[in-house]
Amino acid sequence: MEENEPHTATNIVNPYVPYTFEQMKDESIKLAELYPEIITLGSIGNSVEGRELTLIQLGKGDLKIILCGSHHAREYITSSYLMKMTEEYSRAYINSGLFGKYNVREILDQVSIYVVPMVNPDGVNLVNKGLLAVNNQEDVEAMVMLRPSYREWKANINGIDLNRQYPAEWDEKYDEVGKPASESFKGKDSGIEPEIQAMMELSRNNKFLVAASFHSKGNVIYWADRGTVDLVPGAKEIAKGLASLTKYQRLPVSEDPSIYGAGYENWFRSEFLRPAFCIELTSYNNTDVPHDDEKFDSLVWEKARYIGLFMANEALSMQ
Repeated sequence: MEENEPHTATNIVNPYVPYTFEQMKDESIKLAELYPEIITLGSIGNSVEGRELTLIQLGKGDLKIILCGSHHAREYITSSYLMKMTEEYSRAYINSGLFGKYNVREILDQVSIYVVPMVNPDGVNLVNKGLLAVNNQEDVEAMVMLRPSYREWKANINGIDLNRQYPAEWDEKYDEVGKPASESFKGKDSGIEPEIQAMMELSRNNKFLVAASFHSKGNVIYWADRGTVDLVPGAKEIAKGLASLTKYQRLPVSEDPSIYGAGYENWFRSEFLRPAFCIELTSYNNTDVPHDDEKFDSLVWEKARYIGLFMANEALSMQ
């Protein structure tokens, strides 16, 4: 519970365990049932294996922002983070109306936060349930394994890195693998995976004033790249505010498209000329296995709890 909130409800979201698609889906349904005044549940499509790509609309406002998690399978802590955020903001809206210094009710009556908590549900389930969670196990077993364990899997179930799939300097994106793998393969063409097509369609069909894609290592904020830094107004100021809020490091402008190209935030900036951020939620611990879920609060929540409201508040000033 937050400092402003009475203990009026048992938590639905449990971010302290390996977070699966089934848990996310179950919790999203329960949240929508408990908070119908503020949550609308939907879908933006389906994954390669047919899992629904859940969309949560949090808020009533005509102004919109988008937050998404788990482009990378082993970074599923970003999904539990977004679900925890959804629950805490909803509870605050119904109860005191306050969350920290933010007037949640005032903000969410004017701004809708669109949340795609799990862009890569097939990959997340492979990480947390192993090969038994996969429809075509032989196909996965035939892919290049760049790490020793499926717990370290990053790609979607087709062996394509979803954050190297967007049509923004995709041709320049470095691809050291060249074929389906546990990570790093950008695909034979851009925008071909169903998860990416769904994200692009959602983004094109809604005027999102701000976007953020969450990842799990670095405690840093990527806010601009060479191709769009002079074309996106307000991004630097928002990034400075995020850095002050979270104590994450605001990184310099990304200069090398072979490194930054084809990510969601880069595509969003180039497509819409509006601010978009890649936010790395946890400190880099020199390993590629998922973080310790039991330490969710100290790893993520204590620093990042206000990000959604901060961004929604920024959208208010951009209208």
